[in-house]
Amino acid sequence: MSRLKTISSVCTVALSVLLSMTLLTDASAMNKKKGKKKKGQFAGKMKRQAKAPYDHYEQKGLFTTGLTPVFPAGVECPPISSPYGSKTRYDGSSRNNDHHGYHNGMDISLDAGTPVLSVADGDVIHKGTAGQLVGSFVWLRYAPQDTGVPNYIFARYQHLDEPSSLNVGDKVKAGQTVGLGGNTGTTGGHFGSRGYPHLHLVFYTGPTADYTILGDGPMLGPKSLNYLDPMGLYLGGAPAADNHALRDLPDAQKAVSVPVKLASGQMLPKDAKLTWPLACQN
Repeated sequence: MSRLKTISSVCTVALSVLLSMTLLTDASAMNKKKGKKKKGQFAGKMKRQAKAPYDHYEQKGLFTTGLTPVFPAGVECPPISSPYGSKTRYDGSSRNNDHHGYHNGMDISLDAGTPVLSVADGDVIHKGTAGQLVGSFVWLRYAPQDTGVPNYIFARYQHLDEPSSLNVGDKVKAGQTVGLGGNTGTTGGHFGSRGYPHLHLVFYTGPTADYTILGDGPMLGPKSLNYLDPMGLYLGGAPAADNHALRDLPDAQKAVSVPVKLASGQMLPKDAKLTWPLACQN
């Protein structure tokens, strides 16, 4: 009997070990399978799908125009770090967005807390804080008589360090601070936990002053609004109302003189109705 008990105990232990190994193997396989599924899901989220064929965006003016700023002699201004229509970021990496990788605004690198300036006289029509890619933002509307551009311009200043202190309905003057630059909406993803402090300035144009706030987020309508390279503002006149006309300009006309506001508060030229969105140094 003692020998039979010993054999029975050994068999029980062996069976337990075999069962444990089987369970561990099955669990490991399940974890690997889950890990692959999660990795696939994450990769899917990272790859943004275009919302419409590129022809749609091309008609709305989403492409490079070739315009470049020329600042007053002896003045140093924060330069464009990623121009309108570019398919790369300031660091040379490829863009991944839902409009075929094209940049729908222009970027200017800055230090967090840098005052961001209204480029013309206008009024505040929307503000708030959104998530990734936008952060804190404020929308301004500019009328043709204040810009020299035939259409109304709707401008979104985004990645502000904190929500703008302006209120909807406020009037602003060219060179007035509309918020402080920052990195909201840029942390995580490509830029990591530190983000990328910069101003992302988006222009849309429309034939009237009418607009619609789409939902409770940062988007503005109607959908018939078209894109405008912010550099077109400084060119003025009829071509500045349409990116197609800007793109077709002779190369000699694509170097655009830009009025500026100095850190001292002086405007150059003194009678300028427009200004660069960040103060310059002389």
